[in-house]
Amino acid sequence: MTVLRQIPFHESPTALNLKQRLAALDDWIADEDSFRVSYRFESSSTALEFITLVGLLAEKVDLHPQVDWRADVVTLRLAHELNTEITEQDLSLARRISTDAHRLSCVVLNLNQETTAQPKGKPEVLRGGLSATR
Repeated sequence: MTVLRQIPFHESPTALNLKQRLAALDDWIADEDSFRVSYRFESSSTALEFITLVGLLAEKVDLHPQVDWRADVVTLRLAHELNTEITEQDLSLARRISTDAHRLSCVVLNLNQETTAQPKGKPEVLRGGLSATR
């Protein structure tokens, strides 16, 4: 009799493949069941414009990221079911979102920081050791 064992996602080859595939998405950070990004925009109206663009892209491909909007900061999370692989469609949506965000002159926030507590005019440390002052 064959016994099948379900491999936890964080131990599976899929998890390793996910990290490799997400490496090309500089803005995004992966965890066990999602990947996410946080952008700061010049104004809340620009942030809202970005959210609208994300919504239009998401409708086209029937993938809907979770959106957290705080004034000029937008955080997105693309989730997938446990033990399922990120699809090329997921990665394509993430790439298109990043392209639109940068076209709107965003600043990528370090997701380990408290994004709502950053006062304007203070330097922010970005991933990779870069800093930006608003």
